[in-house]
Amino acid sequence: MSCQPEKQARAEAMLGEIAELALMVARELAVRTRQSEDVDQTVALAGAFQNVSRVVRLTLALDFKLERDAARDARAEAREAQEAEAEAAAPECAARSPIEARKSRVSNLLNRLIWNECEGDADEYEVLSDDLTSRLEEATRNADFATLPIEVIARRMIADMRLSGELTLSLCEPPAAHAPALQRTPEPADTG
Repeated sequence: MSCQPEKQARAEAMLGEIAELALMVARELAVRTRQSEDVDQTVALAGAFQNVSRVVRLTLALDFKLERDAARDARAEAREAQEAEAEAAAPECAARSPIEARKSRVSNLLNRLIWNECEGDADEYEVLSDDLTSRLEEATRNADFATLPIEVIARRMIADMRLSGELTLSLCEPPAAHAPALQRTPEPADTG
């Protein structure tokens, strides 16, 4: 509900008053229904009680809905404020070097695979994450790091680290259909 705060507070106060009045009437009707000796009057009082108690339930439900809506609106405003802060901070991120940005993108692509490989073990995840960071540092020394598609670099890291699972590209990562095939170094033969 996007009303002014004063209007919303007044509406909530009115709802509270309606609920209290309806509750008082419902209590009085309940007492009179129990005391009534006339069948027709008892039926009429019971019907009136049912109607009034429905008003109480609906009023309380509306009050709770307004609270939920206000909380949802507050969360949306907080989320918008965070997004605005992120946009304001975006130039700082853009100031990173292209190499650092590529390393970050590859790392982000492989985080889920590393987590799955560790099966939720935080210590093992930390070890593999550190290993990935080291391998990415080493990979940046290659001349082709800046020109290879992110997918190719990620697949090389997967092969080098022997990670299992399927690489999931984000929408901003085009598939590397035109990229050279991965050259995986063969395993040394076990000579005994």
